[in-house]
Amino acid sequence: MAGRDIFISYSRDDRAAARHFAKCLEEDGFTVWWDAALHSGESFDQVIERELRAAAAAIVLWSPRSVASRWVRAEATLADRQGKLIPVIIEQCERPIIFELTHTNDLADWIGDKNDPRWKGLVDDIARLVGDRRARTAGPAAEKPAAQPVPFAAALPLQREQQAPPHQPAMVPPQDNDDSQATQFFVGADCQDIFHCLEISTEEHGERRYIVAPQGLRIGRSPPADIILSDRQVSRSHCLVELDGNALRITDLGSTNGTYVDGKRVERSASLAVGSVLTVGTVSMRHQVRSARVMSQRRYAVG
Repeated sequence: MAGRDIFISYSRDDRAAARHFAKCLEEDGFTVWWDAALHSGESFDQVIERELRAAAAAIVLWSPRSVASRWVRAEATLADRQGKLIPVIIEQCERPIIFELTHTNDLADWIGDKNDPRWKGLVDDIARLVGDRRARTAGPAAEKPAAQPVPFAAALPLQREQQAPPHQPAMVPPQDNDDSQATQFFVGADCQDIFHCLEISTEEHGERRYIVAPQGLRIGRSPPADIILSDRQVSRSHCLVELDGNALRITDLGSTNGTYVDGKRVERSASLAVGSVLTVGTVSMRHQVRSARVMSQRRYAVG
């Protein structure tokens, strides 16, 4: 069977990083499969094995969590036997000894810059495997159009509310500005009525709004954070934002410079009421609540 260009193997705890890699690779023109593509009712182990065997390349995201995962080790072993393993370090760890001698792309401190030579090297490694497979099955690989880079957890700039025209779905109204980088999020009639958001408005970062999804948001300087802030005062994994009733719960993850709520440093965790301000490094984010009626008319970043 003809499979995707890339299969991504990862630990569940590194899901945000896997999502980020999948998005960036798709923007570079590859087709990607990771288990977010599983459908209800499918036997996940059979589907995963089928997709892994059919893919042209298999990326394994090594971290302390994935090293401890028997599933990831098994997937890496199968990919290695098929000659299509591309290991990537996303967090410093001791890899399984069998893979220690395998060339590995070290992206532990990669912050999402697709002009980084290490990222380009990874893309070249993948392109060679994908090109070999295509050459065997369908001749020379077709040239792929260049894609515009999208920052990790990209958020849509705040806009004036618009009414969607009657003939168009409310989830994607026409916009004058280019919002192609935003994640599409549809709020249906059976969804919750309000959404908790973190809103940023600065000269450097512009105006952005991040929806706090049920799984929460991690804020840091580099992946696997959901919100990446390029700020020297922000730790790699700085803090966690979670829903907590009608408020948000902020947990500091051992950051060097601290996390602040309304100017007061968070010792370990603290509540962020609606209207309060969360400060991480030099960036301040206000907790706001938006209605589903308004949200259904626009696109936002979902954590």
